Amino acid sequence: MKRKTWMGLAGGLVVLAGSTFLVLRGSKEEIKWRTAKVDKGSITQRITATGTLNALIQVPVGTQVSGVVTSLTADFSSLVKKGQIIGQIDPTPWLTSLKAAQAALQSATDTKANAQIVYQRNLELWKAKLISDNDLDGFKLALQVATANLETARAGLATAKTNLGYCTLKAPVDGVVVARLVDVGQTVAASFATPNVFTIAQDLSKMKVYAAIDEADIGQVRVGQRAFFTVESYPDKQFKGVVSEVQLNPVITNNVVTYNVVMEVDNEPRTTYTPGSDKAAGATMPQPAPAPARKSGVLALGQAGTLEYTTARYMPPGSPVYNGNLALFPGMTADCSIVTNRKENILRVPSAAIRFNPASFVAMDEPKAAAAAPQGGAKPAAGGNVVSRGLVARHEERLWILVNGKPRPVTVKAGVSDGMFTEVSGDNVSEGMVVLTGVGEFKKTASSSSSPLGGGMGGGMHH
Repeated sequence: MKRKTWMGLAGGLVVLAGSTFLVLRGSKEEIKWRTAKVDKGSITQRITATGTLNALIQVPVGTQVSGVVTSLTADFSSLVKKGQIIGQIDPTPWLTSLKAAQAALQSATDTKANAQIVYQRNLELWKAKLISDNDLDGFKLALQVATANLETARAGLATAKTNLGYCTLKAPVDGVVVARLVDVGQTVAASFATPNVFTIAQDLSKMKVYAAIDEADIGQVRVGQRAFFTVESYPDKQFKGVVSEVQLNPVITNNVVTYNVVMEVDNEPRTTYTPGSDKAAGATMPQPAPAPARKSGVLALGQAGTLEYTTARYMPPGSPVYNGNLALFPGMTADCSIVTNRKENILRVPSAAIRFNPASFVAMDEPKAAAAAPQGGAKPAAGGNVVSRGLVARHEERLWILVNGKPRPVTVKAGVSDGMFTEVSGDNVSEGMVVLTGVGEFKKTASSSSSPLGGGMGGGMHH
């Protein structure tokens, strides 16, 4: 019984040794390398970010006095001109203040006139040596106080007139009303802050994009660089812009530092539009001849080219309305791409070639060429940034080529990259050179455990 057992063990070891020899002998031949050629082409380096669209100039219109809103003459999408009356605050309390200021001015005027007469009269008495110097100084002081009170009354009257003027809201610029924040009958309080009533976009044919750029990328952004972005409304349309401002003020959110970058873009007509609207340059486009007025309930419709059935509550009939013929709206989310660098006709390789390290698959003859392959669960040797499947965590600025079937390193200098391709240069690299980018699938012997004995020992020792 013992003799048979020993003979079985001896036979198993012979078979195991033979299979191990075949694995070691054939493992190198069974690696299928993926390769690519060094070629010439262009590389465009970009930074991506998410931003928000706004009008180039957007002005909030507020009120500097408190009171009840008695009328509004503009609404959403209204076209307004600079100086046009667009709202009214109840002026009753401010009219009362104006009357009080006028009365105070009249009183101060009379008081000064009387003080002037008294002073002149006592000045003559002083010249005749009938009153003392102290008496004359008292009359002079009274005249000076009356003069100062008159100036105060005049300032009070100017303030009352100004406050009364604030009751009438006027458009500060030509543009389109993009927001109305109050209703008729609502009370606005301007005690601590100026309440906004309207928001007016000066020109919707010019837009800007605010994008937050990470601190790791902001050093590559410059004023004048080209920018591209898309919006969800037109996923197949790419809008073009230019970087106009790189703000220095950092924005810190959850310990993440970003910087705001402003990109300017020309608004474009919608992809689907009514005949003739493609000629419009913006909100202030020329209007065709007025169409015959119609009525829907009690609302008269606007001119041709405006909204045909306006539902605005505070827009006078026939007022011009922006018809929304431009593609970009304020508040849209933009997926931005800023071109930070572009090179033409340069040597390039797939970026995987720069990040590939064959040390994970074969033992290297030169210890300096690559780090030794990790065995079992051990960490790679110092200097080898292998993470998985032959990729390294950083650019090692070298390529790998096959010499007599074995990987050999070629030192290069890596340049700009767009993610897919990376610029390479150096004396050792040339167009058409075949470089390694990875490995294909292993055959069953090469794809087993990293130890050639790992799979055989488990099945050879059982009976």
